[in-house]
Amino acid sequence: MPTDPDGVAGVVTERDVAVRMRDDVTLRCNIYRPDDSGAHPTLLQRQPYNKHLAQTYVYAHPAWYARRGYAVVVQDTRGRYASEGEFYPLRLDAEDGYDTIEWCAAQPWSNGHIGTYGFSYPGINQLLAAAERPPHLVATMPGFYPSGMYEGFTHIGGTFALAAVLDWALILAGDVAARTRDEVLAAQLRKLSDCGGNWHPTQSLRELPFLVEPPIMPFLGDYLDHPSHDDYWREGAIAPRVSRIAVPCLHISGWYDTFVTQTVETYERCVAETEVEHRLLVGPWYHLPWSQQVGCVDYGEDARNVVDDYQLAWCDAWLKGERAALDALPAVRVFVTGENRWRDTERWPLPGRNESWYLHSEGRANSLSGNGRLGRETPSEEEPDFFVYDPYQPVPSVGGHSCCYPGNAPMGPRDQRPVEVRNDVLVYTSDPLGASLLVAGRANVILFAASSAVDTDFAVTLCDVAPDGTSLNMQEGVIRARFRESREREVLIEPGRIYEYRIDLGSLCHSFGTGHRIRVQVTSSDYPAYDRNPNTGVPIGAEAPFSAMPADQTVFHDASRASRLELPVATG
Repeated sequence: MPTDPDGVAGVVTERDVAVRMRDDVTLRCNIYRPDDSGAHPTLLQRQPYNKHLAQTYVYAHPAWYARRGYAVVVQDTRGRYASEGEFYPLRLDAEDGYDTIEWCAAQPWSNGHIGTYGFSYPGINQLLAAAERPPHLVATMPGFYPSGMYEGFTHIGGTFALAAVLDWALILAGDVAARTRDEVLAAQLRKLSDCGGNWHPTQSLRELPFLVEPPIMPFLGDYLDHPSHDDYWREGAIAPRVSRIAVPCLHISGWYDTFVTQTVETYERCVAETEVEHRLLVGPWYHLPWSQQVGCVDYGEDARNVVDDYQLAWCDAWLKGERAALDALPAVRVFVTGENRWRDTERWPLPGRNESWYLHSEGRANSLSGNGRLGRETPSEEEPDFFVYDPYQPVPSVGGHSCCYPGNAPMGPRDQRPVEVRNDVLVYTSDPLGASLLVAGRANVILFAASSAVDTDFAVTLCDVAPDGTSLNMQEGVIRARFRESREREVLIEPGRIYEYRIDLGSLCHSFGTGHRIRVQVTSSDYPAYDRNPNTGVPIGAEAPFSAMPADQTVFHDASRASRLELPVATG
């Protein structure tokens, strides 16, 4: 029977409502709807993180939407909390999403116009369901989502995204322990107060919590068993399904979210491959929370969380036919970090040109004390730079793009000088800029390098250096050498041979101010954001204890091997 346990005037709440899927598995929902006998447009959120929370750590409570004329359904996905079945990430989410959407449309309190919302996992499962084309789905609002479970989530540049995966595993593990009554797992959870301090680089991946016994959460073991982008990962991939998405989508992200590049890339694909309306909203935020304070930077009042207001305008337009609020908003609204203000435009990326900034030195770019430079002039004959990478002393992650909670994983802008003092970090810094430089799009680094190992990593961080010396990370990237040719195929390198590496730094929208300097760090580790490479060439995660070995690394920047940063400079 309908109840009102939350005491929200004008809102009826129903708990643990059963919804039967096509394979007879029962999933359960909470429903929040206006306290009347009418039929209302309906919002659906499907998520594995407890439907009672309804992702209210970033969104307004479902009752807020209910008081504005919407029925809101929040569902525990298959195998999570009150729902039956086995949880395996993204498996059957497309079908379950379809069935739940159509169930919502058949209820007496729904008028048959269904929209979906949610971020992270609930962001991607919306798009998987949309690609199935349920007849009553009208619009979606996917936020902060990956394009699949491989690149950008479990793996980045061929490395294992250690901090993000283990923090996510911690979030999932509580319900796993409760459902299985696993006392060992429950004891592990009590000991793990945060991700960053509970493992050591002497451990291999398969010695780490949650990866030790795959039967606890078997997909984690499967992730390690599939280090390349093979057919296993195509099950939940969005890219091959984009052309089937036939409903308008509001894509939402933040410049310090771990998935921002994948969210923006999917938006661009949707614009190119579909005929429906797509909009983009990107703030300065990391995965959560969404606020003006991100890492060590306060981006000001303009950076506060505006997602619910935009979502309401989107829903009113597509589910109610009331377009006034949405028509007053731009197709693309992005926050420009550095200028710390919103920029409204009709397209993304912004019009511009690709600009190359070259690495230079006199052979000793090591640390802030070195002679590394970054400049627009092409190099002539220059000495290469050298450093030694020790897997047992990896460069620590200081801020960045990870998941999921900033207290557990390296996230957001941070002063990079604590790592830039290390001699195993090459530092290349430009002269102070005579005028501001707006970078809006996807940045890359082309690196010519050699290693004494048969496999290794090269990690790059792009920084904005203020006149007072503060060095803030804007974006970062990494490449595992064995995946330099393709993520689909592993090819070890020949020790001492020079290779060209393309390192994707991802998407950003940042203004380097007048008097600021652009900086590039080059090293071979960023731990625990990425699992460190043992340099041995063994299968990922399979090295024996204490078998890792140091590698001598050489970075070239001369006329024939011009290592460089490629920036998408906005001109409009």
